[in-house]
Amino acid sequence: MARFGRSFVQAATQPQYAQGLFTAAQQMGAAPGRRRAKEEQQKRMGMLRDMGAVERADYMASVAETPQELMQATAAKDQAVRQGSLTSLRGLEAARQAAGTVEEKQRIEEIMSRVAVQAGVDPTTIAGRTQAEQDAETNREFTQARLKNQQRQEQEAAISQAYYNVPPESREQFEQNVAKSGFGNVIDELKEDKARDELFQLQLKNAKTQAAENAAMKKEPLPTGSLQDRINQANIDPQLKDQFLSELAEVKQPDFEAGETWNPGERKQAETALDSLNRAVRAEVSKEVGRKNAIRSDIRTLERQKTKPPTKAQIDEQMTQAEENVVTTGAFGMTVKDDPEVVRKEATRLARIARDNQINDLLEQRRAELGEQAITEPVETEEEEESTQLTTKADQIVGL
Repeated sequence: MARFGRSFVQAATQPQYAQGLFTAAQQMGAAPGRRRAKEEQQKRMGMLRDMGAVERADYMASVAETPQELMQATAAKDQAVRQGSLTSLRGLEAARQAAGTVEEKQRIEEIMSRVAVQAGVDPTTIAGRTQAEQDAETNREFTQARLKNQQRQEQEAAISQAYYNVPPESREQFEQNVAKSGFGNVIDELKEDKARDELFQLQLKNAKTQAAENAAMKKEPLPTGSLQDRINQANIDPQLKDQFLSELAEVKQPDFEAGETWNPGERKQAETALDSLNRAVRAEVSKEVGRKNAIRSDIRTLERQKTKPPTKAQIDEQMTQAEENVVTTGAFGMTVKDDPEVVRKEATRLARIARDNQINDLLEQRRAELGEQAITEPVETEEEEESTQLTTKADQIVGL
């Protein structure tokens, strides 16, 4: 023990040893501070991890000690805001596409336009997106309807032509098949004319047979009376009807009561003329049926158009009037305009009224062409009730 004491005293008198002892003592004294600093740093790192990107950037800006650190924190915040807004835009777009009504889609679209500014996205690339989709869908439906109507008209024309050539023993089955196919109205409008056509054909055939049996072929009259009746009963243009009757009157027959007779050449020409005239009547009757069906198809298309919302072009035409309609008087007698959403609703209402008035005029004209009584429908003048609530999903996304 005495030896250790002497060694310690001897070493303590050395400068290097004394300096080492001082350094050791200094480090021991600083250890609690380092522990506290490390704990503080760990606590701050945990707090930063729990923060959102924008909140973290705000914190870094508040503790910045140099202009460079402050600029870095500001740039990080701008980037975080843009990124968050882009995420919100994607969620809003999904909500817009899933929305059940056009009004709901447009409300979400308006929110997206505001969020787009924060995301650094041109809001004009978003505004009008719902209306453009609606216009495209409406055009697609009308195009499909037009093609469908055209196809049906072609089918009706083919059925009309085939119906006149169906033999009597197959007529009932033919009519049943056509009715099952949804074209029964075509047959209904041709039945009476078909019967008159068959009567004329039968009488012409009988006349030819009788003439053939008559060796002289000179005293058998042609059935002009039945053809005249068919022309008079045909549902065709009155001018065409007069023309056909005039052509029929030009087919002259001998005055059999005065003893006149046919010569073979004249009778053959008269038969040919009557047969040709009968075919022309048949063609015009079929054409008239097709024309009326086309008008009815137009009427159905016009009525469908009234169930669709106005197009963007129709709404834009009413924007000036809508702005005038929604001008209100504010404080101190100043005139102010409502927000764009109110103006758009008013323009949509005006566009629907203007469009429906045009459609009603066209419907009246088309029904008049059919000889039907025009149906006067009241024009809506009250403002359409629209929902003012956003979808829960959209509200949640905006709150991100």
